[in-house]
Amino acid sequence: MTGVGRFVRSWREFLRFQRRPPALRDIVFYSEGTPYGGFLRPVVESLIEEHGRSVSYITSDAHDPALWEGAGPFQVYYISHESARIFLFEMMRAGIVVMTMPDLNTFHIKRSRYRVHYAHLLHSMVSTHMIYRKGAFDHFDSVLCTGPHQVAEIRQWEQLKGLPEKQLFEHGYCPLDLIMEATAHHPGPPPANGPLNVLVAPSWGPEGLLEAWGERVVGVLLDAGHRVHVRPHPRTRQLTSTVLDDLDGRFRGHPNFRLDEDTTDPGPLLDSNVLVSDWSGVALEYAFALERPVLFIDVPRKVNNPDYTRLSAIPLEVDIREQIGAVLAPERLAEAPRLAKELVDSTKSIGERAGALRKKWVFNVGAGGRRGAEIILQVLDQLRRAGA
Repeated sequence: MTGVGRFVRSWREFLRFQRRPPALRDIVFYSEGTPYGGFLRPVVESLIEEHGRSVSYITSDAHDPALWEGAGPFQVYYISHESARIFLFEMMRAGIVVMTMPDLNTFHIKRSRYRVHYAHLLHSMVSTHMIYRKGAFDHFDSVLCTGPHQVAEIRQWEQLKGLPEKQLFEHGYCPLDLIMEATAHHPGPPPANGPLNVLVAPSWGPEGLLEAWGERVVGVLLDAGHRVHVRPHPRTRQLTSTVLDDLDGRFRGHPNFRLDEDTTDPGPLLDSNVLVSDWSGVALEYAFALERPVLFIDVPRKVNNPDYTRLSAIPLEVDIREQIGAVLAPERLAEAPRLAKELVDSTKSIGERAGALRKKWVFNVGAGGRRGAEIILQVLDQLRRAGA
């Protein structure tokens, strides 16, 4: 779609949304794009199918599958052009807006001039105070938390900064539920007595695993005879596409190499014996859902909030790495194949620990969609009682 086409379509969709009756704009979801569907759609489906509610779903991705599925109580709007998106949020009239995008009111996306309840649905199980930017959640009215660590961190942050307490809800994590559901219909990885299926799925950033060490880690794993499936974070393609192009150019002809940029497909996780990652939240998804090991390459921490050390809470992604796998310095990448094999041989004991950690650190396992819908309806009831 051309820039002009996107501009025209976005404004046309904005006007269509504005004409939607107020009673049908009680519940609005905003999605930055397709990868966030796994977080939002289970909640949307529960609202529609279990509670008979109508939902407005706004996406900024022209390829979002929701655009072809929206009908009846599920009305979908494509608004991606920046001018229309900014004006949409400024003029938003709704009861509650649910979004996975942090940093509300910090950059170009502002709170509405009208009275709207903004709920942030966390799109990772990692902690809230190191990887996210300073103040990422300060301007939300409520946060749907994945586990007790996030509740404790946000409360500490509010006390540190003298902020009013927002509503914090014990939600859960829908992608975890979806992966666990998928395991029931999947044969699982190959036996560990031969070449391993290794999934390389790191975070993004200039010091991330793929950006700094990608060709080296893939090379040593392939040289050891393993099958290597690389699944980069979408932001890597957006910010440093040459990293992926160079990686693909070097290994494309290798029979055991695959580069796959579809982060919505759980297949690569289900097929793998072991995950290689850095500070990505996918490591927690993998360990908690599949109860399989993670090899962490110890690149520098991904710190977007330099004030995180002022909180007593240790980031979860820092605290549990050695409980669900092993940590390897990047300078010792030659040891990665051996260490990956040792971890796979210890899958049973690591899996038992991961299962116990899942119970400790994740709310409402298996019921994230249903619980999310209940929270949204609870907020709407509060707003009605308050006369909002």
